[in-house]
Amino acid sequence: MRKLCGKWRFIVGIICILASLYHLYTAGFGVLTPRLQRGIHLTFVLTIAFLLFPSSKEKEKRVTILDIVFSVLAFIVCSFVVFSNARLNLRWEHVTSVLPVEVFFGTIVILLLLEATRRAVSSALSILAGITLMYLVIGPYLKGILYHSGFSYPRIVELMYLLTDEGIFGIMTGISATYIAIFVLFGAFISTIGIGDFFIDFANALTGKAKGGPAKISVISSGLFGMISGIAVANVFATGSLSIPLMKKLGYRPQFAGAVEAAASTGGQYMPPIMGAAAFIMSEVTAIPYLEICIRAFASAVLYFVAVGFMVHFEALKCNLRGLKDEEIPNLRKTLRKSYLVIPVIALVYFLIRGYSPIMAAFVSILVAILTSLFSKESRLTFTKFIRTLELGTKNLVSVALACTCAGIIVSVITHTGLGLAFSSLILALTKGNFILVLLFTMTIALILGFGVPTTAAYILSSTLGAGLLIRLGVDLLAAHLFVFYFAIVACCTPPVAICAYAAASISGADPMKTGFESAKLAMGGFIIPYVFIFNPPLLIQGSALEVCAAIVISLEGVIIFAAALEGYLIKKIKIIERIILIGLGGILLFLVLPKFSPVISLLIGTVLFVGYMILNNKIIRTNLKENDTKLEQI
Repeated sequence: MRKLCGKWRFIVGIICILASLYHLYTAGFGVLTPRLQRGIHLTFVLTIAFLLFPSSKEKEKRVTILDIVFSVLAFIVCSFVVFSNARLNLRWEHVTSVLPVEVFFGTIVILLLLEATRRAVSSALSILAGITLMYLVIGPYLKGILYHSGFSYPRIVELMYLLTDEGIFGIMTGISATYIAIFVLFGAFISTIGIGDFFIDFANALTGKAKGGPAKISVISSGLFGMISGIAVANVFATGSLSIPLMKKLGYRPQFAGAVEAAASTGGQYMPPIMGAAAFIMSEVTAIPYLEICIRAFASAVLYFVAVGFMVHFEALKCNLRGLKDEEIPNLRKTLRKSYLVIPVIALVYFLIRGYSPIMAAFVSILVAILTSLFSKESRLTFTKFIRTLELGTKNLVSVALACTCAGIIVSVITHTGLGLAFSSLILALTKGNFILVLLFTMTIALILGFGVPTTAAYILSSTLGAGLLIRLGVDLLAAHLFVFYFAIVACCTPPVAICAYAAASISGADPMKTGFESAKLAMGGFIIPYVFIFNPPLLIQGSALEVCAAIVISLEGVIIFAAALEGYLIKKIKIIERIILIGLGGILLFLVLPKFSPVISLLIGTVLFVGYMILNNKIIRTNLKENDTKLEQI
């Protein structure tokens, strides 16, 4: 993103502020009709995109004439849809002829969207969207599952430009223009009043003294900050700027320090109550209330951070890494005085529980955030801060909105050509209906898509291709969507791309690829969690309270055993054969065998194993500390 100055900073700033005010107004006082809501939204987003994002690194210092031309064209072609709304509402879809001006403007907006996506999101998503558009033309000349009857060029333009349930102004853009826009603004407001700093200080005060304290600070603060930001890379820079230097200072390898932050920040996208932009799309696609998605995903989200946290813990014990000194740790009592900053998040959850729509709940919570900021001079939202927050909110929205719109193009192509159904049939034929193989195929699809495109787009595409297949095999609707969502997220810290690892490596100074493999290892304990809730539905808060508790305790024990096996440490360093036994026995016992017993037996065994481990581990740590103290006294 360009760092603009002078007149262009002023111009872009004004457009961003107007865009944020528009989204605030429609969230609080009523969303417009679909074409108007989405048309105005995309007019702002596409116009700003060419001014904020350069076509190449060589042109990132100044706005070029080509950028201005593209920006003006984007304003014209998107505004045309807004001003033609009344006429377009009266036309018969797929029957009324497409006007030459509509074909011309439609062609321009498609090309502009692909270019803006290339600049602001990723080249991979832009290329993928371009290929799917070409597929509409060449499909009749292909054979097998790729064949379709074909589309004329005017019909392609109509599908992408003139409809409100498909294409550029379709449902995905609608979600971006309503749910995502207001929640991105909510994240901008609570970040401005200082909730991110509070989370970091709180995690620091809570775990700073523990062995490997800075790494545990990273895990906790990333989970808390990711809960309200929903953007993995932003999470890395927000919390990693403090935690990574601290880890390096205490002896952590640079790539491990970066990997901890990358793995923890990645999980932030799955953490309720915001869960990133994809959760709103999931709610719209599945017709499951957003609050229900948050509640049912909470346990599995916490388990991910437990898995990463114990990987960090075992690394600290194995390498005997100390915590922070007393003078380096914020005072917990003073830190808790700033706990009022969490009020907007609590308000959001409260309004959702009371039955407010997510849009209205976020709008009211923004007002609560503004009032909360008045409690202290340090957090007070002055007029200048308020304006900058509006500007920041729209800037943060641009990439997510373009990803949603571009993904909407791909989904429309898949739907209208029947490619999704054909793909599902192909996978079933290749796997012969083997459930485990289908899960592995679906996981692979989500990971591959997540390598090249942002999480939101990766979820949209992988759910279109994979979630329906799992549902056909009897998997619960939400479990199927959370499965693909989870792996679309984990791709952020998995090589060969591992965008979060690259961001963390830029702070730690380590090799990005080494950091990526290290972060994938840390997240590996979390890789098993989606399989757990597929085979053990109570983990998604389905069933009686006893069944849910048993599932959580068993899964907790399971991820700890997996973390120990992967890290090579459980009470003491363990050999490779012991690690294999732990993985095998832990997986079979905790995820396949125990769930078959009654909840009481499962809960009892899981509790005994976990409590026994904690007691033994604590005893050994104290013994080691006493031995170290004795050695120091002798010296």
